[in-house]
Amino acid sequence: MSPTMTGRLRGIWQLTRFQEYVAFVVITTFLGAAASRGSLGWPLIAVLVANWLAVGFAFMINDVEDAPDDALDPAKALRNPVSAGVLSPRLGRSLSYCVAGLAALLYATLGLGPFIAGLACLILAYLYSWRRVRLKAIPIADLISHAAMLAGLQFLAAYFVFDGGPTPRWAFPLGLVLAISLYGQLFNELRDFDGDLKAGVTHTASYIGSRAAHRLMLVWLATGAVSAIMTFFAVRLIPLEALILAVALAGLLTWWRLRRTVRTRSMIKLHQAFQKPVEVALAIALIAWFAVPPAVTSLGLPIAMSPGW
Repeated sequence: MSPTMTGRLRGIWQLTRFQEYVAFVVITTFLGAAASRGSLGWPLIAVLVANWLAVGFAFMINDVEDAPDDALDPAKALRNPVSAGVLSPRLGRSLSYCVAGLAALLYATLGLGPFIAGLACLILAYLYSWRRVRLKAIPIADLISHAAMLAGLQFLAAYFVFDGGPTPRWAFPLGLVLAISLYGQLFNELRDFDGDLKAGVTHTASYIGSRAAHRLMLVWLATGAVSAIMTFFAVRLIPLEALILAVALAGLLTWWRLRRTVRTRSMIKLHQAFQKPVEVALAIALIAWFAVPPAVTSLGLPIAMSPGW
């Protein structure tokens, strides 16, 4: 029985997996803009949408290419609308290319620097999943390509939109998003370890073993924490008020999720309890930091700090 129109539309939305990266792309984009002394306006909104589209393409083409492997895992088969039969591989591929084309057009409106960074992201996203190359199945290359296309190039696209800034202003936040992306990739490989082994997928975690991969994951997490400290306190890229808001929100959101997983002995589930709350909290704080001053100014009230509070 063929899917209904409603089911197909739901499958298209499911293919984008937007909820999985919406907050992290806000973080990479706004940190890049902050490092370049950018402010809220059309260029920042455009590069944010372009980055969302580029990362969306990476997720979409990944599901299209991975559909045969995902069909071997019941959980993945249901999550992937192509392997579940909701969308045909041809339709999924066509939709992916449309999203990539829209991203490229938006990047092109923002100048040469953002266009080069965005185009590099789209090419890497394709090579990451394309079965003839499949960077995701090559140890070490999987980490490098993942960090570049889902973090570093997003940051640089936003950075190049504006006039730029001194090295310390971009080096530490760039290191932060790269380290967290590397941590996230190893986390995903450990989470899918057994299923990937059954599908014959070779990546860094399977190459070095789960124990070594877990240690490396924690190294990247620690590197990200150090980079965050340097970004927030040494370079002072983000004002204290925004940081306090992020910490408060992260605490509230984490507490709500942690109550359900505190008794588990699974390190993967414990990490999951922290990941999204921290992402969402920092994304909200960055949006507020960029959006509040223009809103206050439009009301005719004085404000001293730019682009933040």
